[in-house]
Amino acid sequence: MPTPTQAEFVPEPDFFERSPDGQWTASSFGIYPPSWMQVELSDGSVVWEVESDGEGWFEVLLRPVHWSVDGRYLYFTLAPYVDGFVLYMDGSGLQRLDLDDGQVTEVLASEGELQSFSISPASDLLAYVRSAEGFEWLILRDLGTGEERQWKLTDAPAQAGSFSWSPNASELVLLVTQGFSQEEALTDLVLVDLRSGTQERLLEQDPRIFYRMLWIDEHTLYLEDWTVTGWSLDLQTGEMILTPTPIPTSGP
Repeated sequence: MPTPTQAEFVPEPDFFERSPDGQWTASSFGIYPPSWMQVELSDGSVVWEVESDGEGWFEVLLRPVHWSVDGRYLYFTLAPYVDGFVLYMDGSGLQRLDLDDGQVTEVLASEGELQSFSISPASDLLAYVRSAEGFEWLILRDLGTGEERQWKLTDAPAQAGSFSWSPNASELVLLVTQGFSQEEALTDLVLVDLRSGTQERLLEQDPRIFYRMLWIDEHTLYLEDWTVTGWSLDLQTGEMILTPTPIPTSGP
């Protein structure tokens, strides 16, 4: 009988993603730690492997977060499977794989905690939420210089995240929710102008829980809640209009 080749024993990935330019693939394996991710150039000439012991999470997956626009880096996180009233969770910690040499750099320490974060479309800014002394803070980091700016979001514990960048990345919106259950939840929609450094509450103490948010154009935001009901929000007038789903096509 023919001898099985090594390829026959390669497991199916638990998660698979291709880079936007089609040059790389990322395949994640092992929901139960240890977990690993294989990142491969399309012609098979370069293969990088990243491993994790799970950092204390019982079920977790290494998951790509952002491919840099210059094709140099893959940002990735530990994405745990969690129960409970968790609204805005992008992962636990953020790391960066250099696709040129395979080196891995820590961008955000995980510390065994869930975190909300987002990298700008131009790959130059990182927005993330930090809790400190009972307050919630929005932090904006320049990924080139490391310089950070911060805005206080609340004076009490809350969940914050679900970032969305404006088409020209000059503004950022995020959701801030207080309450420990769906029945108690009250949400603010915060707009941060990254040029002036000001923040504005477009919605306050809203009982709806939004799980999808994106810009239609520079003056219009689309929101969708857990009942798959959608609205368009005019950022200049504050008018919010019921909008048919599925999600409308976003602008350039």
